[in-house]
Amino acid sequence: MSNEIKVKHYKVKVVKQKENPLKFILSVISYAIFIWLLLIGGTLLIYVADIKIRAMKGDYTPPKYNAYVVETGSMIPEILVKDVVLTKRVETEDIKVGDVITFISSDPRLPDITITHRVVDIYTDPITGDIEYQTQGDNNNTVDATLTPSSNVLGKVILKLPKLGYLQDFLVDMSGWIFVILLPCLAIVSYDIMKLFKTVGKKTKIIKS
Repeated sequence: MSNEIKVKHYKVKVVKQKENPLKFILSVISYAIFIWLLLIGGTLLIYVADIKIRAMKGDYTPPKYNAYVVETGSMIPEILVKDVVLTKRVETEDIKVGDVITFISSDPRLPDITITHRVVDIYTDPITGDIEYQTQGDNNNTVDATLTPSSNVLGKVILKLPKLGYLQDFLVDMSGWIFVILLPCLAIVSYDIMKLFKTVGKKTKIIKS
């Protein structure tokens, strides 16, 4: 007579713990802020490094890419007050009539003022070959009083960031830096510390049990 071994099969039901939606949202927001700060920091680092490296080589020309805050309404409706324009330094022949450029004013009444206006005409000196641009604000009735030599051009506008200038004004104040940089960093660190304590607490309970 053979002995029969009976084996009972037990069904193990795995219950997945539902993740708290609020925790998930906070996690996504915290890491999004972290990545945003990382991108800003990386961009500033590259910008400063580019200036320093070129200065060491004796090149004091403006960076290839730059950004300027528009403070007047001379380019309304195309560009509004407090919009930020991104410019790219290009060759003289790449600037055409209709392009918007950022340049240092050659008007003695506006010394060293940075202006962003549209090119309405281009003049070439028949003897020297030097190029000058006639510019005008879209919202102005007349052209600018003086021509802009190509050496005064900082770059051609390639992109507009609406109202980003208000953020710059906010960051100029120390409280702005605290709100935008310090507080998000503290929030991310605090959240990670809380997660660490919860993980350690769970492991301690398992060991005790």
